[in-house]
Amino acid sequence: MNYSNLTDLKLSSAIYPIKILVIAGFLLFWVKPLTAEDQIFVSDSLIARLTLLKDNLEKVQTLNALALHYSETLPDKALYYSKKALALANQIQNVQACAISNKVMGELFEIQHNYQPTINYYLISIKHYQKLGDEPQLAQLYNKLGNIYITNHYDYDQGLHYFTKALEYARNSKAEEEQATALNSIGGIFYYQADYKTALHYFNESLKIRQKLGNPKDIAASLNNIGEIYRLEHQYDKALEYYNKAVEINEKHNYQTNLAINLSNIGLIYAEKRNNTLANNYFEQSIVINRQINNTAGLISSLSASGQHLNKSGDFNSAILAFNEILEIARETSDLEGLRDATAGLAKANESKGNITEALKYYKQHSHFKDSLFNIKKSEQLDEIQTRFALDLKEKELALKDNEIALLQREQKLNDSRQLLLLLSILLLLIVSVLAYGKLQNRNRKNKLLLLQKESLNKAREEIMQAELKSKSNELTNFALHLGEKNKFLHELKNELKNLRHSQDKDRESRIKELLINVQQNLQIQKELDEFQKTVNQTNLGFIKKLKQHFPDLTKNEERLCTMLRLNLSSKEIAALNNTSIRAVEMGRYRLRKRLKLDQNQSIIDFLQEF
Repeated sequence: MNYSNLTDLKLSSAIYPIKILVIAGFLLFWVKPLTAEDQIFVSDSLIARLTLLKDNLEKVQTLNALALHYSETLPDKALYYSKKALALANQIQNVQACAISNKVMGELFEIQHNYQPTINYYLISIKHYQKLGDEPQLAQLYNKLGNIYITNHYDYDQGLHYFTKALEYARNSKAEEEQATALNSIGGIFYYQADYKTALHYFNESLKIRQKLGNPKDIAASLNNIGEIYRLEHQYDKALEYYNKAVEINEKHNYQTNLAINLSNIGLIYAEKRNNTLANNYFEQSIVINRQINNTAGLISSLSASGQHLNKSGDFNSAILAFNEILEIARETSDLEGLRDATAGLAKANESKGNITEALKYYKQHSHFKDSLFNIKKSEQLDEIQTRFALDLKEKELALKDNEIALLQREQKLNDSRQLLLLLSILLLLIVSVLAYGKLQNRNRKNKLLLLQKESLNKAREEIMQAELKSKSNELTNFALHLGEKNKFLHELKNELKNLRHSQDKDRESRIKELLINVQQNLQIQKELDEFQKTVNQTNLGFIKKLKQHFPDLTKNEERLCTMLRLNLSSKEIAALNNTSIRAVEMGRYRLRKRLKLDQNQSIIDFLQEF
């Protein structure tokens, strides 16, 4: 299930409402949308004000206000003013100006869905707000970062880390709106990890705060999310109770996007109850609303839910129509997830109708789109790791430069002392002796500073090596998961095609053989497995050597199992990768623990990672 079925999580992928800055008493506030004349008046007023200002914080705020003003209509112009604001903020070295300017720059890239620079600017803005001690802004920025990771990278651990920090800052500063957002987002993470009890707790906590604040859109979103939990736990009456409350609010305030999501979710309940008439009715209402408001993402989601239900209920022709419409929309919008879901639905519908050739064609397309999505996400994750690594390295370089500056300053002071010594040595031998002693002490301090600098450099190099190793380890893990997932998919397809032997088709035997040969050819992934094992051995060369020294009796298979466990792969993932059963992997882990002589409470993964 994707984010479109959780109203609030779906909304959180949109840009946070942009606030216009107060500039020397000049406040911009609109109850109705601005007309073209209003737009021109606002921009002209801000530009005219720029000519009267000196290079100070007020000018930075005015430039940022112009950037936000053009953010939706003229993104290039908005970026131009934002860059000028950021350059001026750095020039005047004002922490508040730097914090605001980096945040605005991040928001502009987020509007354009360019998330890598968005993350960079938000992280820099956070460092400035930490210096200012502005906890409400920190809570908002951490919520933004967590949302980007969840909706675009699907990195639940990193997303949970950021949302937890947002919740901490929001509670400390009593920023209730950000607190409710963080609680709801954390609930969403547990929802997608199928920990429904924990998710329900966070959703309820978020709802309490939102009911106190009185924002109807947020309240409806929380009601929808709680309804989702009850639906997945098959408590349909409770789920309908919360969904209907959300529908009532969204209809009253004309929140059409959210209303379409509520209706689709209600359709899912009636689909589970096998009430096809009501299910199709609610799905159709959701589809109609999304068409009316031109919400392509919502339309794909509603059509997908309807198509899956039609497949389950046996109406394959209608399902094919729904998935073909998704396919057309997804191609126009380059929506890879839509293409993946549409081809999967078409493959299933055609297979159920006995159109084996068409089914195989769509299964292959589904596999292609699935692999493409995997590669994109993998690339984004690697880019994010490299970005964080580059930021850490830059911080260390700045720290080293500060040490160099301090050392040069001390050197200058030492030179001044030497000149003074030359003058005073002519007058008094005693003073010369005292100053000579001071010179010696200064030299010792200089040597200590040099030693500290070398230690800092060594530590920085060590951290860089650790980061590179971690990056390689992440890449190996992703590659391993990819191989296991591909192997599992092809085996499942092979088993499904074998079941066609019981069909009544006259030429089924020749077609089945042809399909089995094609599938068998796709199962030849040994070359990829060999490449993976070779890379694993190269990356863990030191680890394997040390392991052999301490445990010389380990077999090759046990050494291989050690390297996979060190990559933090689960038993299920190792089984899929090695084309064996989970039970066999668990038995291998049990024997390995005995070989390594581990205590019952000692984690084998922690032991191997610290080895």
